[in-house]
Amino acid sequence: MNRVALRIEIFLRRLLTRPRLDLPLLIALLLLAGMGLFFLSSAAELAWRTIGAQAARFMLGFVLLYVVSRIPPAQFRRWSPALYAFSILLLILVLVLGEGRGADRWLNLGIVRFQPSELLKLTTPMMAAWYLAQRPLPPSWRDLGVVLLLIALPAD
Repeated sequence: MNRVALRIEIFLRRLLTRPRLDLPLLIALLLLAGMGLFFLSSAAELAWRTIGAQAARFMLGFVLLYVVSRIPPAQFRRWSPALYAFSILLLILVLVLGEGRGADRWLNLGIVRFQPSELLKLTTPMMAAWYLAQRPLPPSWRDLGVVLLLIALPAD
């Protein structure tokens, strides 16, 4: 069996075994999603189609939550620089292709429309943690300056 197939098999085995979800957090998320659907359904003049679409989005979100929870933290550490670079690339793409909602900060990728700045809310702390984890403690002023630059770089 080649290495790629072996890695895929290992990933799928991890995906289907050993849950890593915090049960109280999962229950709280399910309650919040249920309350959101309840409040949405009680809003005046709202079609059931809209509520169904929102419920489908919640389900997709919970599936993604489960899949991401199965990825080992060390993998996120390895992916941090690439994810941060991808986020910055998407911000640059917004300057060229941005559209919508009264501001040019949205990217329409066909099946999904989103703001790349939302992705940076995840990748910036990941990148800062990745950078500082490679430096001796306590961090020097230079290291803190680099982290501040990482945070300030994508700012408008």
